[in-house]
Amino acid sequence: MKNTAFILLIFSFISITSCGDKENTTEENQVVLLKGHEELNLTSWGFPMSVMVPDAENNGEAQVTLTNRGALEIIVGQNFGIEIIYGEGDIDLLKMDLEEDLVFSSEIIKEEENLLIYKQNIPESGIKTQYHFFQKVVIGSDIYEVRDLQGEQYEEKMIEDMIKAVQTLRLTPITSSESKV
Repeated sequence: MKNTAFILLIFSFISITSCGDKENTTEENQVVLLKGHEELNLTSWGFPMSVMVPDAENNGEAQVTLTNRGALEIIVGQNFGIEIIYGEGDIDLLKMDLEEDLVFSSEIIKEEENLLIYKQNIPESGIKTQYHFFQKVVIGSDIYEVRDLQGEQYEEKMIEDMIKAVQTLRLTPITSSESKV
């Protein structure tokens, strides 16, 4: 009798644990709140997602631009600027490009499976060190490359804050009336 109860207990535990895993996959689409941020719906620009950006009250309205090459640029104030584009998210290719760069000397600060944070400078030039990030994001069945705006200068703390915002990206279905593309 004790063995039967023990086996039932194990199966119950496995069933509960399995349900917990399924629950986590549905939570990926939940809104993640960041202090001082507000949700920005990107569906009207043809991107089926939302992201938390610095709030308009303290930082100014978000400036969103769909570029000719299909990238969505989001700028909020002086400290936040990201670009989202369809892509492969090939971090190894970026690392190779950084190694082969003839102008900038690059150093990888942090590397994860889907994230690369790096800094660049031009040795002995007196030009301020530039901090950048590149993140692969999968939403639904699509892969996106998200990075800071390359033409701008951001401090390391600003890059960290942008990465926190990028980690709030979530699927938001596009309705036919929202699509501008």
